[in-house]
Amino acid sequence: MDFSFEEIMGRGGQQKKRRVVISGKRDTNALSAILAARDRGWIDPVACGCSLSGLGKEMDVHFADSDMLKARQHALRLLEQGEADALLDMGPSNNRLFSVIDETLTHTKKSHLLSYVSVFRAPKNGRITLLTDTLINSKPGLKEKIEIVENAIRVGKGLGISQPKIAALGPLELVNLSIPSTLDAAMLSKMSERRQFGGAIVEGPLAMDNAESALAARHKGIESPVPGNVDIYLFPDLESANITAQFLGFLGSFQLGGVLAGTRLPIIIRSSLESPDSWLLNIALGLVVNRGI
Repeated sequence: MDFSFEEIMGRGGQQKKRRVVISGKRDTNALSAILAARDRGWIDPVACGCSLSGLGKEMDVHFADSDMLKARQHALRLLEQGEADALLDMGPSNNRLFSVIDETLTHTKKSHLLSYVSVFRAPKNGRITLLTDTLINSKPGLKEKIEIVENAIRVGKGLGISQPKIAALGPLELVNLSIPSTLDAAMLSKMSERRQFGGAIVEGPLAMDNAESALAARHKGIESPVPGNVDIYLFPDLESANITAQFLGFLGSFQLGGVLAGTRLPIIIRSSLESPDSWLLNIALGLVVNRGI
């Protein structure tokens, strides 16, 4: 999808005003973005927990005597009970947070697998492009990858990518019985052929060269609409996804945003892969992707 982050920010302001409960450790950059989003009319923030008790002049503070764990649990319950439209957690975004989300939001209804979708604008064609999973699932098997793909498709559709082209990456473009990621990619590709992902097209396994270049793919005998036109990159594991995102963010100086997917209810966080000033973008992404909730 060829549009800018500025357009995503504009879309964030076009949604109905959301009541957002704030949890986590106080973060100056997050707070600045929260107040900016409030002043733009995007959100009505409410803080939660003793670590945020000093924000009383800026917004209401609930459960001011609760430590971070209890505050997060209270905030998630407010979200689950419909007393808030979204949750923003200032961090840290680690396994403790994801465990609390799982424990709190799955006791009455099974949630999808949590995964993280990093978002950046590809320099070669200006397309909004997604990378997943860059934060949570370290060594996903086929079952987990199916859910990671479904999560990313949902995020893509929220951003206007109605029929995403997905590259299931591997170290090479051939199925190799000794390399499980190539088997997983081939099975996801076959599932796509049977339209088990709706209109999304999954091609794999693809090495990065033939994912990026249709010419390189044809040279390897791969005829597919995905090479050279990738909307979503599915990485074989967290290590490869995280290193690639770090390369883009730190060495390539590309702006990255991100969306926590699979939560059933909107939860906005920031990955350490992203610069501290990406908070406002992530708020906009969270509002746009979850606008139907």
